[in-house]
Amino acid sequence: MWFLINYKKDNYLKNYTDKPEEIFAEKLAYYMCELIALHPFLELNGRIIRLFFEMIVTYNGYEYIDYQDALEMEEGDNKYIKASIDCMSGKDNQMYQIILNGLKKAK
Repeated sequence: MWFLINYKKDNYLKNYTDKPEEIFAEKLAYYMCELIALHPFLELNGRIIRLFFEMIVTYNGYEYIDYQDALEMEEGDNKYIKASIDCMSGKDNQMYQIILNGLKKAK
């Protein structure tokens, strides 16, 4: 319930077109990590969460998040998997970096 309350307070992540990318990426990382922690299943969950946030970023005038750098392998896992694991312990800074690096305004 607290997730929905906070999400509503943030106006469902609408109207971030005129805010700095860093603030938008911070909000995206926070909510993405919260959803991963709420529903931490390996199969399909990650794809559905990414699709949900792709809809949010396109609504706000961005292209789809480019996860290419996050798919590079690092110590046996890719960076996105490691960031998702960090989300489970309340750390969203790696997810923030992945999102910030992949955000680009639509032309």
